[in-house]
Amino acid sequence: MGPIDIHRIKEGDQEAFKRFFVHFYPKLLSLACRFVDEQAARDLVQDIFTFYWEQKQQIDVNSVQSYLFKSLQNRCLNYLKHQMVVEEYNAKIRIAEARIAFLNDRTDSNDVLKQVIDCDIREQIEVSVKKLPPKAAEVFRLCYYEDLPHKEIADKLGISPRTVAVHVRNAVLFLREDLKDLLILYIAFCRIIN
Repeated sequence: MGPIDIHRIKEGDQEAFKRFFVHFYPKLLSLACRFVDEQAARDLVQDIFTFYWEQKQQIDVNSVQSYLFKSLQNRCLNYLKHQMVVEEYNAKIRIAEARIAFLNDRTDSNDVLKQVIDCDIREQIEVSVKKLPPKAAEVFRLCYYEDLPHKEIADKLGISPRTVAVHVRNAVLFLREDLKDLLILYIAFCRIIN
């Protein structure tokens, strides 16, 4: 194999580009396989070469290898971000479809469905509550599950009512953010039911 001649590639020399491809392909594939599965790696590396060939006139860098590696890393990261979004979206769709199928197949009244949804929501809320610091979680449970006033919670836990209020406020802010997707889903189901 002859030397890599970037100048000839810029002029559209396909033989020079073929040597360029043969030289860099194994290195790029090896790098991509550290981030993604082999099939995705092959596709992403192919994309890099296609892009390089199409943009050969405009690409002007000191180190071609550095440019290729950095471009490939960025593509791998973007691919992984996209996969995470797709998988999360697909999981939400599967849950929604299962619940809608239940809704469509039900023979009982709306009250039964509401109970199922309410039970599911309580479970989801408890999962989020467990993410809170222990004291904040305890205060939240006493306030919202047992419906105790702040003064009574303060006496029970040996803290001030102001501290109780701070714990409740912080817990509500955290749960609002952590459960925002669940809230949207719940509102959608309420519209279907009512």
